[in-house]
Amino acid sequence: MISLEKACEQIELGTSSTALSTERIGVQEGLNRVVAVPQRSNLDLPPFNKSAMDGYAILADDAHQEYCLLETVAAGSVSQQKLRSGAVIKIMTGAPVPDNAAKVIPVELAKEHNGKVSFVAQDNARHICMQGEDVRCGDIIMPSSTLLGSVEIANLISCGIKQIEVYRKPKIAIISTGNEIVDDMEKLIPGKIMNSNGPMLKTLCDQFNYEVVLYQTVVDDLDDTIKVLDAALRAADIIIFSGGVSVGDFDYVTKAIEHAGLKTYFNRVAIKPGKPTTFAAGENKLIFGLPGNPVAVYLTFHLFVRRAINLMNKSKVNLNYVSLPLQTDFVRRKTERTEFVPCKLNANMEIQPIEYHGSAHLSALLQADGFFVVPKGIKQINVQENAQCVGFD
Repeated sequence: MISLEKACEQIELGTSSTALSTERIGVQEGLNRVVAVPQRSNLDLPPFNKSAMDGYAILADDAHQEYCLLETVAAGSVSQQKLRSGAVIKIMTGAPVPDNAAKVIPVELAKEHNGKVSFVAQDNARHICMQGEDVRCGDIIMPSSTLLGSVEIANLISCGIKQIEVYRKPKIAIISTGNEIVDDMEKLIPGKIMNSNGPMLKTLCDQFNYEVVLYQTVVDDLDDTIKVLDAALRAADIIIFSGGVSVGDFDYVTKAIEHAGLKTYFNRVAIKPGKPTTFAAGENKLIFGLPGNPVAVYLTFHLFVRRAINLMNKSKVNLNYVSLPLQTDFVRRKTERTEFVPCKLNANMEIQPIEYHGSAHLSALLQADGFFVVPKGIKQINVQENAQCVGFD
């Protein structure tokens, strides 16, 4: 077995010569895509001096008991009158303020009657958002390697950017292995189980906007496994097997990888769950052999597959760990692996281990907010001691 840290290093080494090409897309199509080049604003933001609230634009040091109301300006309109001493222009939030206005006095501090306005109190705040105070035209608003979410897309659009260069989606092949798995309840005879790994991997890829180009099951047969791997290598950038990677009599994934002439970087990792995870690579191709049990599949997909893809599109690769206290003691017998324990967070932001029967216990993840980490060599973490906790998007 190699350590988790060493496995991550090996993935970095194996992906060093595999990079995704780029393409231009419409910004609104960019959810979960990664920016390939820095993005500069095409606009000042705000694009003009605008009112921060509903109020009355007034000249500097213009002190009168009463003012003439010249006009009312709605958002999306501009004033037609020139502001002068003894007069105000009523202006709505977001509307451009007159060029010579010094400030906007909120409507809450004013009385308006028959075209006349008086102020019942003074407010020293300006209440004007100045042109370009947020962003200047030409400013870099988004560096390369940024993952596009709703906030990022909204910012690009507000800066007048319609097209963006992003890394293309990785093409993924998902292959579930095993004589025991079926996709149809009618075939669920004794000894068979439903294929949950394939759909889970498919929906994880959908969630992160990866392109699944092959989705297949294969029985435990070496020739069949070799054939499906060959087809996957022709179609995909990344091939993900679930199952068939251990040392049993009917585990053929590692043998198929050897037959294909691919370099295996590791095939056992000192983590629990997920020990029999395999990583191999060839020319612009990555192959992951994930364990057969679904909790291990879920975990290793996030630990390893996402890491590789993030390296290929030069985006952030680190998981977000937070340190939080345990609600109760945690004790284990064996310490030779780093263990990821499903957990939830209680109202006091403490880590609470959940009932968990092992890596086949998929329904445990329904109750989990994430995993807390028990490092290699650690036998016990006491109540209120801090542990590292990680959740996945």
